[in-house]
Amino acid sequence: MKEEVVYCGVDVAKAYLDAAMGSEKRRLANDGTGHRQLINWIKQMEAQVQVICEPSGGYERMLIQALVGARVKVSLVQANRVRQFARAAGILAKTDSIDAEVLRAFGQAMRPQTLTASKPQQEQLRELESQRRHLSRLLVMEQNRGARLGDSSVRILNRSLNKQIQKQIERIDLLINEHIAGSQELSAKAHKLTAISGVGPRTAALLLAQMPELGQLNRREVAALVGVAPFNRDSGKLRGKRTIFGGRRHVRHGLYMAALVAARHNPILRAF
Repeated sequence: MKEEVVYCGVDVAKAYLDAAMGSEKRRLANDGTGHRQLINWIKQMEAQVQVICEPSGGYERMLIQALVGARVKVSLVQANRVRQFARAAGILAKTDSIDAEVLRAFGQAMRPQTLTASKPQQEQLRELESQRRHLSRLLVMEQNRGARLGDSSVRILNRSLNKQIQKQIERIDLLINEHIAGSQELSAKAHKLTAISGVGPRTAALLLAQMPELGQLNRREVAALVGVAPFNRDSGKLRGKRTIFGGRRHVRHGLYMAALVAARHNPILRAF
């Protein structure tokens, strides 16, 4: 007989957590104290509890770490899937409290997979890589802006800022390389990735940081996770055009340049 599971929906905001479990709803602070209060509430339940929450711009990370550390099952589900579920259930209104209740109902109906504890090395690499992408976008913005400046004094300030950003990018690249080299697991994965023509250290770092599932999924699952798997659109005699959508946008964008290089220099992919 399967053990009964109680689902707890948690809507995460910057300052607050709105939780719904059973018929009870609570609002807690999104800090260490609020996380402990939520865990204590969960531990009071006789049945096993699984927490369901959505990505919230990073505000959910500390909560997930606290839950996993307390050995509480937690699932991170896509926001668009939950919104479509709410519409299918006829729920059009949207508040933090309603969202928590919808997350609870979504978990009960869909029973999503739970997360495993992220290794500290993986989390640190993810933050370094995210900061590197942010600085790269900022540098391009400032370079484009500098090309339109007319005042000489402002152009000097712009060039100075660009040099500072470039130095930070170089420093982060060094930290990323040292981080990967210091981990036997990450180093082995990076070596396998860079052995592919078209995949350099930058793309390898992106994949290692944003795709920790590499090595655990088959090629079809990985393609769907990244968002490069073409999905069918058929109905009756209609055979619609296969299209890609969803997935991890940052990984997909990073793979675009790698694909261009591979298409020219990788003999296996050149034919395609």
